[in-house]
Amino acid sequence: MEEEVMAKERVHRKKDLLADDDEVQRRVQSGNRAERLSLIRIWLESEGLTPADIEPNMESKPNMRFGLESVKELSLALLVEDLEKLKRIDHREHWLMRQYLAELGFEIVHLNTGSGDMASRKVSIERKEDDLLPSLFDQRRLRQLSAMREEAEHSFLVITKDWEDIKVEAGKKGMSIRTLLGYIASLCAVGYPPIFMPDKYDASDLIERIVDKIEDDNHRLFVARPSKAKPQAYRDALIEGLPKVGASTRRKLVAKFKTLAELTQASVEDLMEVDGVGKVLAERIHSVFHAK
Repeated sequence: MEEEVMAKERVHRKKDLLADDDEVQRRVQSGNRAERLSLIRIWLESEGLTPADIEPNMESKPNMRFGLESVKELSLALLVEDLEKLKRIDHREHWLMRQYLAELGFEIVHLNTGSGDMASRKVSIERKEDDLLPSLFDQRRLRQLSAMREEAEHSFLVITKDWEDIKVEAGKKGMSIRTLLGYIASLCAVGYPPIFMPDKYDASDLIERIVDKIEDDNHRLFVARPSKAKPQAYRDALIEGLPKVGASTRRKLVAKFKTLAELTQASVEDLMEVDGVGKVLAERIHSVFHAK
């Protein structure tokens, strides 16, 4: 009985949402992916339809408050959003990873060194498995990880191998656990604490969720307090606190505007001259410095 009441309440809330024109328009125009998808699903449920029932020549019913044109607009917005994320996996990756991530919407392309094995607009992810131990003695691997940070705002290291298996392999090569742990510690020290996820399906699911979480969520204001009182460090922290500005965009802004004073006085047009800064972002940055 209680479950039936709860189910009726959920239906009531869904109908209330469709009746709220302002909320519907907000989700259509600027909602995140989850909000837009849920709006389409709620509409389908309210009309007794499933995704398979939608056809190109389907006509809206006269009593539909939220009709097919809105669904088409939402669908186009979701497609554009997916394309803008640039979710990619390198064609040289393990075939299972390629298969799993392709099913999750990743394009199979050639990624350059420094972009990782999987990448999106904001994220670079390096995957290691059988090449983990050889990388112990190859300093280029650490430099490659450092290069990833220059290419993307967020970068991660995923290891698709069980830790116990890694220890056994290290023992066979005459490598002490202390040496192995020292290498893991060095990865942590350069900002890449490894994520151990032996199952390739789970690893693919995690990678897709990391990318979608970072790409879909609005930028959260976080200003890291520098450990040492150097003006440049405070400057960098303040700039990264601006809307939609991560490490990569911050470096580009600093390259053009040498001081915070120059940046605060920049016009929208000046800001748009920075690679990767479009009109919307330029206006948001400008509004932060000039809002009363």
